Amino acid sequence: MGLKLRGDNPSVFVTYGWCRSSYAVLRSLGRKGLTVHVGDASPAAMSRFSRYAASFSRLPDFFVEPERYIDCLLEALKKTGAEILLACHEDVGLVSRYRERFPEHIRMAVPSWESYQAAEDKLRLMEIASQYGCPVPRTYAAAEWELEKLSKELAFPVVLKTRIGNSAKGVAIAHHAEELKEKYRFLADTYHLAGERLPFLQEFLPGRAGGVCAVYDHGRPLAFFAEEYLRCKEPGRFGTSTLRRTLEEPALVESGRRVLDGLKWHGPVHLDFIQDAEGVYRLIELNPRPWGAMALAIYAGVDFPWLWYRLAAGENLTFADIKPAKIMCRWILGDFLALGNRLRNGLWGEAAQILRWHSGCYHDDFTWTDPFPFFAQNLDYLVKYIKAGGRMNPVTKNMVR
Repeated sequence: MGLKLRGDNPSVFVTYGWCRSSYAVLRSLGRKGLTVHVGDASPAAMSRFSRYAASFSRLPDFFVEPERYIDCLLEALKKTGAEILLACHEDVGLVSRYRERFPEHIRMAVPSWESYQAAEDKLRLMEIASQYGCPVPRTYAAAEWELEKLSKELAFPVVLKTRIGNSAKGVAIAHHAEELKEKYRFLADTYHLAGERLPFLQEFLPGRAGGVCAVYDHGRPLAFFAEEYLRCKEPGRFGTSTLRRTLEEPALVESGRRVLDGLKWHGPVHLDFIQDAEGVYRLIELNPRPWGAMALAIYAGVDFPWLWYRLAAGENLTFADIKPAKIMCRWILGDFLALGNRLRNGLWGEAAQILRWHSGCYHDDFTWTDPFPFFAQNLDYLVKYIKAGGRMNPVTKNMVR
């Protein structure tokens, strides 16, 4: 049941078209016959080359030119005639912040600016999650002069984080006291952090990594999905996941629900957890937007983009208690990057595991019925890799702060 597809269903504009999460949204809605327009800063954005993309609009980098981005996005909406806006990355925060600039006929489902600010700040989120009864790692907001004292109290390794960042940017691991000081200073200097924006410390969690995915309607949950990360771009399940599977873990979902209920969330959201030594899942961060591994949930039967579209369109939705299929999903390009990382570091056993074939495994970035986005994605990453001087996880200005 739900919104009936007709010829006059409002068209939709999807942002951040270079990313596989946006491609998952585009493909989900396009396969249902909806008119989907795409925007991005890169001319080689993978979604642009999808059979489901009705048009493509070049937009500025919203990290670098936030106000101009909103201006260009408004112009693109006017030009395409799209009435539903699905902001698919950190630009969701900009859309929330400048919501009053959008015409009334443009519909969307984004969190309030207050909720978004609370969620994207990793240090503040730890305080909020703890208040709502969600387990979190031991966390320390420390000035540089306090590191020596903390080094005597902490068990290494220790994780260092900036308050805002994505895809493991602004995250480092220190294995001894001297390295802790070095990496603390590196993060502070590299990202020009000072005062209350200085890096903070967290205990290292050694267990399994998992995520909770959800869509909310003003503090009311519409759907949940849990996943386990089997492999990431960096060794030790560090960084963006490249291979994951459906996870049935009610306690994990309940922990995520406590936080999202408390934040009165609205729209899609994703939470990352890692188990401690006792097996308790502890929240490490919240992605206040669509997540990279969204394809897994869609293939498993939880169609988050469709729910998000219907929510934005104004449909009165009820909780969808869906039993997801037990499947695996792989990011092909991400696994290629992970393979290169393992080979450079002499991790031959882990490299061999990446080459292992998984029967029945789905893919984030390739389907036989829509193959061209995969090749555009590879070209886009190559160009960005070259421009970034050989860095596989380049950082744009204002991305980490």
